[in-house]
Amino acid sequence: MGRMSAILMVLVLLTGFGIGMGITFLWNHFNPDNQVQKPVINAHENAYTINKDSQVIFEQEYTRCKHIVISEYNQQEQLIGKTMSELNSVFRPSDGYRLNLEGETLTIRQRIDDWCPRDKNMYRLKEYHGRVAIYQGPDPDNDKLLRVTNLPVDALPKEVQDKIRTGSYEFTSEEALNDALENFDEYL
Repeated sequence: MGRMSAILMVLVLLTGFGIGMGITFLWNHFNPDNQVQKPVINAHENAYTINKDSQVIFEQEYTRCKHIVISEYNQQEQLIGKTMSELNSVFRPSDGYRLNLEGETLTIRQRIDDWCPRDKNMYRLKEYHGRVAIYQGPDPDNDKLLRVTNLPVDALPKEVQDKIRTGSYEFTSEEALNDALENFDEYL
């Protein structure tokens, strides 16, 4: 009889265990609070990868003159195969960069605390100790003396003298400056 009660006891335990497993399964399956969460794709991550057909625009914003110089990015082949998150680690906001992706066009904007190349390479004639001097720089207050000519300012027509004395006789290239200086040779 002892053996029979041990078998009965094992059957009761197995039956109880089976019923418990069944109730647990039903509870987890039909209870809305216990639904298994499916993985969610991060909607903020842009999985676009730069490829050979992507257009990359490079904008340089110069803070001193407020000019924006727009061009194609000349190292585009180094960007191929990179995602936006990889590019954000290269072009960091702390270094003055801001990236924007619209469709297949990536815009890289760089903020530079300086004058643009055009303004930096402006030339102007000013007076230096009574002589015509050549200055280079973005404006009369931020330029540097390049050289002083032998041409006295007083030898020039009054209108030209006034422009030179106010620093408003400006040239956008060295060629234009040299042409003007050649024309002044007649006043020597």
